[in-house]
Amino acid sequence: MEAQELRLAKYFTAGISFLLIALWGSLWPFTWWDMYSTGSPEKPPTEVSRIELHIVDSTGEQHVLRPMDLYTLDDDTSNQVPGHRLMHNALADDAEQQAIYRPYLIQQIEFVLDTQIEQVEAWHYSWQVDFAQQPPIDINQPAQTVLIERFMAHPPD
Repeated sequence: MEAQELRLAKYFTAGISFLLIALWGSLWPFTWWDMYSTGSPEKPPTEVSRIELHIVDSTGEQHVLRPMDLYTLDDDTSNQVPGHRLMHNALADDAEQQAIYRPYLIQQIEFVLDTQIEQVEAWHYSWQVDFAQQPPIDINQPAQTVLIERFMAHPPD
């Protein structure tokens, strides 16, 4: 019985190896974390970036939200598509896009924080990636920090 299990394990391992070779890196690095993954092991990223929202609520308390914080479907292993799309559309240069997506962004932020918000600041952070270091980026030391936009959540009529 033990020899049969070893033979089965050998075939399974060989099959997985052939599968990975056949897919040629499309599963690399087995994660969708945008901060590190380019989807290609031959061309690792030299720079990574993210957008954060700095929120001030009606009590004056400050909050920081990332795309993954906007939806409970997302977690650290997902590619954060819903949160990223909502943020990018709400911050787009196109006034029509802003008119459509900003109210929804504000509604989603208030739902997540369970409080009324007053002001939203969108910040773009970027880091240089150095794979010789561990970790490759120092999340507390971005190479560049840029204020994208600041707006009132509920502008006076």
